[in-house]
Amino acid sequence: MLEAARGHDFSSGPGHASCTEMTGMSDVETVAKGEDSRVVEPRRFIIRDRQAFAAIWAAHAGPSSTPPVVDFNNRMVAAVFAGERPTPGYSIDVTGTQRQDDSLLVFIAEGQPDPKAVVPQVLVAPFHIASLPRDDGKIKFSEADPAVVPATIVFKPTRRSVSREGQQEAAPEIKAEVKPDAKGRSKRPIDWGIDGQSSTGLTPRMAGALAYLAGPFSGVLVLSTERTSRFVRFHAWQAIFGLGVLGTAALAFLILAFVTLIASPTAFWVMLWLAAFTAVAWVIVWLVCLRQAYIGRMWKLPFAGIYAERFAKTLGATTPRAGEAR
Repeated sequence: MLEAARGHDFSSGPGHASCTEMTGMSDVETVAKGEDSRVVEPRRFIIRDRQAFAAIWAAHAGPSSTPPVVDFNNRMVAAVFAGERPTPGYSIDVTGTQRQDDSLLVFIAEGQPDPKAVVPQVLVAPFHIASLPRDDGKIKFSEADPAVVPATIVFKPTRRSVSREGQQEAAPEIKAEVKPDAKGRSKRPIDWGIDGQSSTGLTPRMAGALAYLAGPFSGVLVLSTERTSRFVRFHAWQAIFGLGVLGTAALAFLILAFVTLIASPTAFWVMLWLAAFTAVAWVIVWLVCLRQAYIGRMWKLPFAGIYAERFAKTLGATTPRAGEAR
């Protein structure tokens, strides 16, 4: 049986064991690390065979991605996912291991962006997949923050069996059991349909970019036809809220400029410049949003992106996903 953490040890508190107290830190080898995982909920895995690793890798990088080669005769894999975060700058790392009684503790460190730093409003999902010396005993993850306890996932792979004729029988598909988190919730990642199908007849990336083509007007058009992809609906709503508000603001400043022309030339120029700056901002945001949708990213505008995500989740949940009946 392949197990992720069945428990967490918080006895060491926020400042858990120092590097000098850990053992085997030099044996932590990074397999993959970044902030663009498809696993958007906090998850922790310990993987000891190729089948389970292939299942985790497909969930992380997509079914068409080939998993890296790992020698599971001598190594095992610790895969940790921080979940979806609102901006770049967040990170998660497997920092080392330590033997404690009959268990092996795997230490995790999570980082946050500098509060003073200016970061774009782009959704990220940090992850770290590392290989460790193989240990077939009990494994625990030691979290730095005991208030944040990720849901525990237990994988139950079925080993290959040998028939009486001496031939290997194919193992059944690996199944995953999701256990509730500390608050009793059993959450599964939301399928945004980035690589699925769109009811517009286009790919989700193309349909998402098309939602920005004519600003809020194309957003309304795409939203009225999209029924299967939350990704497309998110960008359509963001085009309506984000570009619609910016466009309305630019038009309002322009109208106010001519209204104040009679009363004050100074006020006229102030409003005219505000209208110009808002129009330039509209064009820049339009280009950025269009490109982010085309490359398949959930790039969120301040305020508008939050409401777009909320509406896309709520309304998208009432419609079946591609190839799925409800």
